[in-house]
Amino acid sequence: MKTNAFNYRDEIDKIITSCQYNLLNKDKSKLLLSILREELKYATDNNPHIRSYFDKLGIKISDIRLLKDIPFIPVQIFKEFDLLTCKKEDVVRVIRSSGTTNQVPSKIPLNKATSLRQMKALIATLKFYLGNKRRPFLVIDTEDVNKANFTDLTARGAAIQGLSSFAKRTYFLLKKYSSGELILDTDLIKEILDQLKNEEIYVFGFTFIIWSIFYPQINSASINLNFKSVKLFHSGGWKRLKSQSVSKEIFNQKISEIFCTDKGNIIDFYGMAEQTGVIFLDCEYQNKHVPDFAEVIIRNPLTLEECKIDEIGLIEVLSVLSDSYYSQGVLTEDLGILKGIDDCPCGRKGKYFQFISRVEKAEIRGCGDTFATKVQL
Repeated sequence: MKTNAFNYRDEIDKIITSCQYNLLNKDKSKLLLSILREELKYATDNNPHIRSYFDKLGIKISDIRLLKDIPFIPVQIFKEFDLLTCKKEDVVRVIRSSGTTNQVPSKIPLNKATSLRQMKALIATLKFYLGNKRRPFLVIDTEDVNKANFTDLTARGAAIQGLSSFAKRTYFLLKKYSSGELILDTDLIKEILDQLKNEEIYVFGFTFIIWSIFYPQINSASINLNFKSVKLFHSGGWKRLKSQSVSKEIFNQKISEIFCTDKGNIIDFYGMAEQTGVIFLDCEYQNKHVPDFAEVIIRNPLTLEECKIDEIGLIEVLSVLSDSYYSQGVLTEDLGILKGIDDCPCGRKGKYFQFISRVEKAEIRGCGDTFATKVQL
């Protein structure tokens, strides 16, 4: 009796449990394509919206030969359509993207298998920066953001929970007044400095919260956070900072001074709620690298054709992590530039790129921005 030698779910597990950034782009593309085609079959079999989309585009999955030919969906579609590809009763958590009060947030349904893959993928990525050692985790946010119902979580809370995988103990450095104002918990910070000064720690916060709330308050209090070593990860809010003429260089310099560490330990990353588990962290050359279980395609904003190296375009993120919703190709509202393939001086293989900005006319939405896009599925 013949058996199918290629089990794509087993292949996904192999990729996300392997050391990341090791695959040459040509080898990675071949492997991801074989997995993604199987996932596309699963998605079209289980969601009528996705099946209708493929039918209207005249797409035959068996004819897809390149990653760039995989049908992508605009990120706004998560606000308007049900993209569930598993049974409703199998959904264990729904992630909701940040949004303004007038916006409908994206809803990303996760089943147990997808949630577990995303967690393993995040851990595999962060290992390059943190190793396997658990260490104290400082969160530049309030504990309230992590108190939401487990089954219904904001992107902000999901990011904190994801990064807490390496935590020996977690400390929240901000408090919230009844008015909603966020303030520095100076008593806790003094306690942390006394207890953890000889520890290797890591820190996470959203870029805008770090700069607009944490930095001015801790600077005013003349507190320096001096530990044995520190890695600070941050993401989101660059549009607001750039409107204040705050560059990445200025941000890294000022925050590194507060933490008494080298600027190279202030690490920006790019990610999105709709692709939970996939993050792109800066290397020492300020390039964002693509882990082996995902891919990035930069597309011309006018033609949507794939851009060449050093051409600015819209960022598309492909991922093999989900079988509970459509994650196989998501076109963002962000601009980026592909800087190279397999040849970054840091030694990581695969594509590497730089985030440029949100698209113009984008509306600020918490830690992200969006512009209206209508696509008929």
